[in-house]
Amino acid sequence: MIPSALRLALFDLDDTLLDGDITGLWNEWLIEQGWITDVSEYRRIWDSHMVDYAAGTLDMEAHLAFLLTPLVGRKVQDVANQVQVFLDSRIIPRLFPGGLAQLAWHREKGHTIVIISASTLQLVLPLAKRLGCDVALATDLEQQEGCYTGLAQGTRTFKEGKLAALKEWLGDTPLLETWGYSDSHNDLPLLESVEKPHAVHPDPVLADIARQRDWAILSWR
Repeated sequence: MIPSALRLALFDLDDTLLDGDITGLWNEWLIEQGWITDVSEYRRIWDSHMVDYAAGTLDMEAHLAFLLTPLVGRKVQDVANQVQVFLDSRIIPRLFPGGLAQLAWHREKGHTIVIISASTLQLVLPLAKRLGCDVALATDLEQQEGCYTGLAQGTRTFKEGKLAALKEWLGDTPLLETWGYSDSHNDLPLLESVEKPHAVHPDPVLADIARQRDWAILSWR
């Protein structure tokens, strides 16, 4: 249930709270588990998609179709079990202490903390729960009879889609104060929507915009 009015802190995940990309690290984990067999081709496509992401030209539908192929037909619970071990092994040690401190500051102030990520929900939600966040907004995955179909569903939380997902969740709830934290120019729509935007380890495009607009620039590395 959403309170009557919110002080809202919005955090991107990849390269903001996390030193790296949770999806890229998950891909390497799946390779190690034998869930991805054509390793060189998978890495080639991933690298190509990351070039497009950096340029702001990523085809999210093609990207999701590629990413979700290793999960087709796998039981949701089996994937969830793998995610928990993966978080312990590869993700928790890579979280920036400065980012964790910022989460703690917002928590102590009683602010509502949202992780909003272009990565997919089966990865983002368990991590958000571990970090004590109130909400995780990420692209959801379709399930049938307890298994993943390899398709995404709902709002794609990428670029303007992050703002759309946030508005869907908020509904008509009024906001008292808003903070935003991200490294990427792809999150410009989200950062422009908050009162207190923060560029965290910003890419060159976002760094230029942040300087021009006198936004806070942070480094938690």
